Amino acid sequence: MLIVLVATGCAGLRSGTKKDAMQPLAQTQRPEEVKLNAGLECLKTGIEARTFGKDREAVEAFGHAMRYLTEIDEEDRSMLRDAAEDLRRIIVIAGFEYAPKESMELLVVYLEMQNAYADHASDELKRLKTMFESRSDQAKEATAMAKQKRLEALGQEVAVKKEEIKKQAEPDVLQVYPSIYIVKKGDTLPSIAARYEVYNDSFMWPLIYKANRDQIKDPKVLYTGQDLKIPRDMSMDDIIQARREAGATEPEKIPKDAVLPRRTK
Repeated sequence: MLIVLVATGCAGLRSGTKKDAMQPLAQTQRPEEVKLNAGLECLKTGIEARTFGKDREAVEAFGHAMRYLTEIDEEDRSMLRDAAEDLRRIIVIAGFEYAPKESMELLVVYLEMQNAYADHASDELKRLKTMFESRSDQAKEATAMAKQKRLEALGQEVAVKKEEIKKQAEPDVLQVYPSIYIVKKGDTLPSIAARYEVYNDSFMWPLIYKANRDQIKDPKVLYTGQDLKIPRDMSMDDIIQARREAGATEPEKIPKDAVLPRRTK
């Protein structure tokens, strides 16, 4: 759309021959070359209009040129923005703490992407983008594995302590079931809620979503390595409401093998 606008709009300010000259270029040149040529044509048109005192036409042509030339590296800038957002996720899930080697390697690739962008090396930037995506997956998976191992180690310590402590009259569900879940690749909120050690009921996923709104903006979007709080102290009304929001046909009929909360009033 913008190529046509620039080609016709700027050429229209000059003699009409330029418009015809621009048409075959768009069919034979690469998109970047077409954009560059059209942008330069607009600049020439603007300079010519300004020379003859046609200020309105000059401003219009320069405006087309600026918008056009800015679009030339839009794809490259988009790649950098996406990489920066992914790197931010690594920081959020504490990747530099749990998987420092993989996270630092990812950071190095991101810095190389910035250099490639500054040098206008689009092909090199695309190559680095592919490498970045691969390293990002590795960092997230390594973080998730490290977190899971730490949770298991803590669980073992708790189990040992439980043997040493006098048994309570009423068992505490928080000591039996985990209160934190580390997101694995391919996990969804329903699949997490359906896990036996979580709720054993996929329709209870809204409980997890509401407890983690500080890091879950879209309930359909999770990423590997996130540590989600698993609420345990909720009422039966909370559970029924969650099942209703999740679309359960009969939300009041909670499965008998579902993990129930400690507090049921």
